[in-house]
Amino acid sequence: MRRIEVQTQLVNNEKYVRYQALFPSSIRNGRNVQEIPFGAVERPIGIEFPAQNWVDYSDGRRGMALLNFGLPGNLVTDDGTMRVSLMRSHNLGQYGFGGGYEPGMSSETGFELGKERTFHYALVPHTGDWRQGAIYREGMEFNHPFIVRKSTTHGGMLPKRWGLLEISHPNVVLTAFSPGRDRTTVLRVYEASGQETSGVKLRLRAKIGVAHEVNLLEDSGRRLNLRNGTVQFDLHRFEIKTIKLQLLPATKGP
Repeated sequence: MRRIEVQTQLVNNEKYVRYQALFPSSIRNGRNVQEIPFGAVERPIGIEFPAQNWVDYSDGRRGMALLNFGLPGNLVTDDGTMRVSLMRSHNLGQYGFGGGYEPGMSSETGFELGKERTFHYALVPHTGDWRQGAIYREGMEFNHPFIVRKSTTHGGMLPKRWGLLEISHPNVVLTAFSPGRDRTTVLRVYEASGQETSGVKLRLRAKIGVAHEVNLLEDSGRRLNLRNGTVQFDLHRFEIKTIKLQLLPATKGP
């Protein structure tokens, strides 16, 4: 893997402190691009923002991405240093009427004194910008690692290499795949690189009978093109598309 993974363990014994990890770079006058749900935006330098899975700082020729695992507080400083906030030790002050606690109550649980915490994050150096580095895939892979199970040697029907679902374009990312109503299968994809993408092809190992574009409530809309068992469609920049498939029953061999 090209990423450098970091694991930090700390026990906090101080009040009113913030712990950050800093990564200086030699990049100057770069762009600070951060992931948001189903997309990415450029954000100002020197201000901490919540980033979903990754932050990228690049001058277009080279760059560095900082991947986070549940650590959304990120910023890039004027000198090209990337920072991720690990934790903050602070009490919850007294609330007036309308707060989360009864009036006059407070809590010191936010100090987290004497508690051991473990934080995971990673660095990905790359050429070009975040699109050329496919940082959107790096961030998802880091946050969704493979689940591996060992088994003994046994016979089986599957080939040595097998995939349940194939998507033709690497910038089209699958985010949901689940059973739908009326024995259908529903999946959701989005365009992750901010580029118009035509002729996306989606193919399952199972045979597809009918494919419809649906809304977030899974109500059927227009019918999608189906050719040789492959669903075909176009995507706009950062477009989210939810598709409902009616799969054909498997045919039994002789």
